[in-house]
Amino acid sequence: MRLIATDLDGTLLGPDGQVSPRNRAALQQAQRRGWPAVLVTGRPSRMVLPMARDLQLEGYAICSNGAMTLDLHTGQPVDTQPIPEAVLHRLLPQLRAALPGVAFGLEWGDNMLHDALYRPAEDAPDDVLTAYLPGAPRRPGPVLKLMVRHPELAPALLAARITELGGGEVGGTSSGAAFAEIHVAHVSKAYALEWLCARLQVAQADTVVFGDAPNDLPMLSWAGHAVAMGNADDEVKALADEVTLSNAEDGVAVVIERLLSIT
Repeated sequence: MRLIATDLDGTLLGPDGQVSPRNRAALQQAQRRGWPAVLVTGRPSRMVLPMARDLQLEGYAICSNGAMTLDLHTGQPVDTQPIPEAVLHRLLPQLRAALPGVAFGLEWGDNMLHDALYRPAEDAPDDVLTAYLPGAPRRPGPVLKLMVRHPELAPALLAARITELGGGEVGGTSSGAAFAEIHVAHVSKAYALEWLCARLQVAQADTVVFGDAPNDLPMLSWAGHAVAMGNADDEVKALADEVTLSNAEDGVAVVIERLLSIT
């Protein structure tokens, strides 16, 4: 193996939302061996960069489900794949009409906007589309991820419905969070991991990837060696080459330690 890629929530992070000392030590040992350790997550860059630096990781991290690849040395993106504004202008009113009760959040890495239904807050606009009007005081950057909540539809079903309504311009997934996650159609964790491996000249066969949720399925399908967590969804386990222990039992470290011992 020449590169390790791991999801965060439900995978590298324990049930307490923290990286255990054993997982931390395994990643750092792999990095010293010369294997890049890449965090691959739905979380935005503003959350990922401090965590990666705390773990003393070098190289790159993949954020927003593949819509941004971040250089950890500079803290700047080396690849971004935003949803075009024209698509958002068309899609959001369409979703409001087709799915009454939907609520939206717009994520662009270093900040986000959301409407009042998404998460009640005094500073939330009545309609996130007002952020794009001329002279808007909080005009967002390029939107990397659209987050959608619905009072009745589960996130996975909501993501599938939005993908259907998107007309091939967007795709949806779910990560175990309480919202569907929508990106430009070609974006996934697999897209970004393949892009990064080409940049680093790492062969697909030389990658080991860890995940637990539906948004990890594309990169697990792409990986040279796919590892599902013991707490993973059944469809993730069925796809994986190997099932390790749960995130509460340092399942990521268990596999990395074994790989380090045989190479």
